[in-house]
Amino acid sequence: MKRVFLINRKSGSGISGRAIERLEEYFRLRGGSFEALLPESREEAIRQTRSALAQGAGQIVAVGGDGTANAALNGFFDEDKLVNPEACLAVAQAGSGSDYFRGLINGQRHDWREIVLRPNVRRVDIGRVEPLAERAIEPLYFLNMATFGFAAEVVRRKSAMSLWWPTAARYLLPTLTGLLSVRPARLRLRADGGELTRQCFCLIVAKGAYSGGGMKFGHDVALDDGQFELTLFQPMPAWKMILKTPKLYSGALDSEPNVEKHRSAVVEIDADPPFLFECDGDVIGAAPVRLRVIPRALPVCFPLGAR
Repeated sequence: MKRVFLINRKSGSGISGRAIERLEEYFRLRGGSFEALLPESREEAIRQTRSALAQGAGQIVAVGGDGTANAALNGFFDEDKLVNPEACLAVAQAGSGSDYFRGLINGQRHDWREIVLRPNVRRVDIGRVEPLAERAIEPLYFLNMATFGFAAEVVRRKSAMSLWWPTAARYLLPTLTGLLSVRPARLRLRADGGELTRQCFCLIVAKGAYSGGGMKFGHDVALDDGQFELTLFQPMPAWKMILKTPKLYSGALDSEPNVEKHRSAVVEIDADPPFLFECDGDVIGAAPVRLRVIPRALPVCFPLGAR
């Protein structure tokens, strides 16, 4: 099988040339092929993935964080069709968060390199983002989560921080400072066949379970159940939310009175003032959007024995 590695050298604390050489040595010693792509931008990563698949790659390995996996995902599609329906996506644990990888291994310990070499390939759902306003954004896909408001602001602030900051601090510090500054918006949501309006400072639309470097939002969602899990955070005093920060990591927010849950395969979102939003760690914009699940659309590599 032709295996292509899409390597984001800026992921985590940076991926050095020597680290790439060690990766190549690891896979070649085990009889695996190794072809490296080193894109300089998200757009280039999408183009390179699409080209590799068109040229017969059977496995794309996204070596980076959730943003790298997202770019690879979008490269799997051309005009809403898989470029190579027989190819699969493998995800490395190489970013500062690697939250989608956490969901793939379901809290167990696994070496991502061995998953690449001996995968259990399963088809998973993906999300598609569609604009509700003309010329707002281009349609795109996401693997893990789309977040709106406060959570998207955390991603924006994190991306501006130096790579020298420890990984935990690069999520925790923007979270704490964002709680003190992000203001709620009037959110209009169409989901579950109905409509609702809420004052809201954060909305999580989850296809996977983890975000923000291990924060657990998608508590009951599965990667192939055809549904998003929606979590709305209604306004509360900043000091109270700061005290509840540990619950972001334990996944124990469901019982909080200011937290509201819904499930839906399609959701339309608008807010006044407009909410910033991001997908899989990349800030996209602030337009009103429709999100919909595409069931079991992508073959993805899981550990052997995973269910």
